[in-house]
Amino acid sequence: MRAWLRDVRWLSLLACIALVVAFVAPTARMCVAAPDGHRVCSWVLDQTPSTDDWRSFAGAWEAARISLRDFHQWPSWNPYHCGGVPLYQDPQTPVPGVMFLLTFGWLPTPVGMKLWLWVHLLVGALGARALLRHHGANIPEQVLGAALVTACGFCSEHFGGGHLSFTPFLFLPWALLGHRRALTDPRWTVLTAAVLAAAVWEGGTYPVPLLIVALAADTLFRLGDPAARRAFVVTLPLTGALFALLASVRLLPVLIWLREHPRLMPLDDSMSVAEVVLAWTARAHERPFPGHIFVWPEYGDYIGVAPVALFALALVAVLARRDEGARDRRVDAGVAAVLVWCALGNIPGFSLFGLLHELPVYRSLRVPSRFLYPATVLLALVVGRALADLRALLLDHRPRRALARAFVGLEYALALGVLIDLVAVNSPRLQVGADPPLPGGRASTAFRQEGGGDYWRWPTYPVRAVGTPVCYVAFDWTPAPQLWLGPGPQQRVEPADGGTARSLEWTPNVLRFEVDLARPATLVVNQNTDSGWTTSTGTIDRAQALLAVELPPGRHTVTLTHAVRGLWAGALFTLLGMLASAWVLRRALPARVDQWRGALAGRLFVPDSLNPPPPGPGASPIGPPPDA
Repeated sequence: MRAWLRDVRWLSLLACIALVVAFVAPTARMCVAAPDGHRVCSWVLDQTPSTDDWRSFAGAWEAARISLRDFHQWPSWNPYHCGGVPLYQDPQTPVPGVMFLLTFGWLPTPVGMKLWLWVHLLVGALGARALLRHHGANIPEQVLGAALVTACGFCSEHFGGGHLSFTPFLFLPWALLGHRRALTDPRWTVLTAAVLAAAVWEGGTYPVPLLIVALAADTLFRLGDPAARRAFVVTLPLTGALFALLASVRLLPVLIWLREHPRLMPLDDSMSVAEVVLAWTARAHERPFPGHIFVWPEYGDYIGVAPVALFALALVAVLARRDEGARDRRVDAGVAAVLVWCALGNIPGFSLFGLLHELPVYRSLRVPSRFLYPATVLLALVVGRALADLRALLLDHRPRRALARAFVGLEYALALGVLIDLVAVNSPRLQVGADPPLPGGRASTAFRQEGGGDYWRWPTYPVRAVGTPVCYVAFDWTPAPQLWLGPGPQQRVEPADGGTARSLEWTPNVLRFEVDLARPATLVVNQNTDSGWTTSTGTIDRAQALLAVELPPGRHTVTLTHAVRGLWAGALFTLLGMLASAWVLRRALPARVDQWRGALAGRLFVPDSLNPPPPGPGASPIGPPPDA
């Protein structure tokens, strides 16, 4: 116990926890200015912010929650939105994120979503702490990095705006740490693969491809090092294979869905370097951003003037260095430059984002300014390592050690000042208004389609069993124009005199009807069709916009079931990935991997000592005769 108290490294852990608690406080208790100038505070833990994206994600969370809790079905189909739309195969829904699976059964949706946010912010802060600690940073340098990574304006603008699918951006420090530590111990590839797979599970539509760009840039800038090249021969295939396997339970169904419904986005935005600096230094900005098609929250990433100035000075110092550590510092600077270059978007001349946009996955990305968050993580790393280098330089000279102690004191002041500034400026944006609490109780089965109504009501639709033809989704999807609104039967027979249909069971994924037909006719259900629907009787007419089943004459019990295509195959691959990860953690010790690499090289390249030159002229091809 005394040893633990003497070890002051735990202070950085407590500082990270305190940072996150202070940053997320407005999501639990929100204070606003009243007309008379006084501040009015209220508890909002069970209320979502009043933004369209928060409502959209809350509606998807609710639909998944009641499918699992009330109907005991996997959240495959969302009948409450857009006339019916796939739920699990929607690339940005939070299922099967670990925090969702741990909380959906006992926490209200707003509380579960906020706990998701808090945990991710803590993971990001601890990741920044671990990454900087790995690179020799002390406590204030770790805390400074954690503050920049966690409490930056990007997090407040996007998380406060409701982009729940952006929270896996906070995994970048851990992915980068695993990628770099794997250079000396291949077992760390499991960490990188696992956090990337977790981002896929959580619907990280932007985080996953952008994190891969950051890791790819880190790899490219290290190819000049022979030791790194030898390590990458093992680590890159391991990381790629484990990531693909671990992510398959979500990745495979999503890819099947996107193959049918591709999302091709135009190259329609760009930034200048001056605007990047503005995004990092503007404490406040009007919502419009003249010259851009998106509003300011898509660009704002306030971190303050001091960190930006330190970043600029660190870049100059990196370029001027010629010592042993220069190469490694230039890797950080190079990765940061690549990410800022991508954030510039479709700039004149050579656009790196434009080049990425030619790749299959990146064609679906539209807003290049979202590269600012990975760039901010690298900025924090560059600044933290520069401060650590300067501190080490002072400590190396005995006459300067008193100055070094004073320098550490300044670091504490800098970290605390930046932390307070970021929390004060950015945290209020995490809770923008407060919608009414969502209704409790079990979900109704008296389903009906209604008009759009007030948008804040959308998260209430799953419990009320109300659908709407209004869409707010991130992919191309058009509700059937033939949807009918209001109470009453949600099925009919066409032609109308062909027979009768009666509903026997309604659940999100399973619909059962009793149909009595005098002649061949079509059972039409008041929901969109989708390739995931199958029928127990008859044939689904895939050419129809509404869910329609062609049936022969007679009395039929028709059961329509929606299932996620590729789910079971993906689950099997994910299980194999878990087993493979356990094997790598147990067996891929550095010494053993070196043996494997040597054995492989021995098979591919036979040493000269084992492959003598051919005999010269006149010599016996089988060597001299044996002694008599």
